[in-house]
Amino acid sequence: MERLHELIPEADGLRVERHELPSLPALNFLLVGYLEQGVSSCLRIDPQAKGLGEYLAAKVVDIPASLVRASGAR
Repeated sequence: MERLHELIPEADGLRVERHELPSLPALNFLLVGYLEQGVSSCLRIDPQAKGLGEYLAAKVVDIPASLVRASGAR
């Protein structure tokens, strides 16, 4: 979770929940309170956090070997 806070400094102080998606080789991170009371009341420039998702998807990060599937992924 520390690394996520490094990538998203404005999330500092927010609780982060990590959810594993068993049918997908993926993780979902929830930044509790990031959108304040929700999309319609959020004053952020990116009220649905779509830009934030694109920003994170473009980042290159090290992945622990324990998370890499045994199917030959590198």
